[in-house]
Amino acid sequence: MGFNEIRKLYHIDNNIGYSQSTIAKATVKFGKLPNLLTQYYCQLGRHFGLNHANYDFHSPGKLEILNYGNYLCFCKSKNKELYWYIDMDKLESENPPVYRRYLNGATVCDVLDSETMEEFLYVMAYWQALFWLPYHSRVVCTFQQTEKIQKKFGLKPYNLSTWPQFYGNCDDEVICICKEKCLSRVLYACTLEEQFEEINFILR
Repeated sequence: MGFNEIRKLYHIDNNIGYSQSTIAKATVKFGKLPNLLTQYYCQLGRHFGLNHANYDFHSPGKLEILNYGNYLCFCKSKNKELYWYIDMDKLESENPPVYRRYLNGATVCDVLDSETMEEFLYVMAYWQALFWLPYHSRVVCTFQQTEKIQKKFGLKPYNLSTWPQFYGNCDDEVICICKEKCLSRVLYACTLEEQFEEINFILR
């Protein structure tokens, strides 16, 4: 697994990950880690923007077991009760499903976020890029404006039903449409000023 699309989005040429010995300590602690997660840690785990721009992706040494269930948490929100985890019974899997935990009042809610870890990692990479790439912004748009985006820009290869949709024509740009009742919130980010101005022009 080369994570090629993530590399193109963030302009990552060489591996920027944890050492095999660091990852091995976590493997010994929990008995096993999914191979896809191990590869991610090895290749991309230490890139700050990819792993900490908006949500925090745990380092191998910070992986934790969630209360209320036999679940291994590997990612969480910085400022609210929101976690992503793998069922400990699925650690032998190459590419396990990813679940989300959040609070609804005092109630703990657990839902399937992604059928595979691969899909989740790509969608999370899109989201983190919205806060990390050098040119980024967010606007409130009418549905007519968001339709222009959907006509002009193609869907990214990875999208989840539980997340907003992500678009972009270039490898190093991403546009996120969060539809609400009457309007949409549109977040967008890219590497080059020309890309940024093109999106701005469409949204005017």
